Amino acid sequence: MPSSEQVPRITAPAPRRRGPASTEEGQRSRERVLQAALDLITEVGIDQVRVAEIARRASMSSGQVMYYFTSKEHILLETLAWQDNLDLIRTRAVVARVRGAWRQLERFIGIYLPTSPADPSWILWFEAWARAPHNQQVSQFLEDLFSPWRETLAGIVVGGVEEGAFAPPALIDDFTIRFTAMLDGFAILRLRHQNKPSRPHLIELAMASARAELTPPAG
Repeated sequence: MPSSEQVPRITAPAPRRRGPASTEEGQRSRERVLQAALDLITEVGIDQVRVAEIARRASMSSGQVMYYFTSKEHILLETLAWQDNLDLIRTRAVVARVRGAWRQLERFIGIYLPTSPADPSWILWFEAWARAPHNQQVSQFLEDLFSPWRETLAGIVVGGVEEGAFAPPALIDDFTIRFTAMLDGFAILRLRHQNKPSRPHLIELAMASARAELTPPAG
């Protein structure tokens, strides 16, 4: 994506948007496009996807698709925002149902890491990341989209400190940056079709790192 291209800012999940998808019918049509795009991007990658094929999968015309989106790259970013919002809602709900900070952290890690090399959410993130170095707006969009994940992790850590399960990290923001960067690295191993370490082993490696930093001193 050329750096001079204007990337539409995506600042809220679709149900709170104004514009073409503001009506209930428009929202349903828009989500059909997003689901079709998600399926196709997962199958072949955004570069191999044509708008006409997205339209066909969504049982719409190309003109109808472009009523909601300005470009194929816009479809990619909107699909990522849509899917990521669903993932974040699910993650927070799962974590909230778990008692104990260590168990919450383990569940967070388990949900965060890709389930397989074909994990749709992670494929979307990788497709978008590939565009970020050449477009500051895309880079900022991804940072805005990712911030709630670090906030969720920070909430787990703060809760663990309050219950006495965790030793407070020196700087919680630095911890969340460092820890999610490690998880991103583990995710790359999974998406490169690497079978080793296994997913359970990666979860344990992440937990070992957390225990080394967050376990309160004895005594």
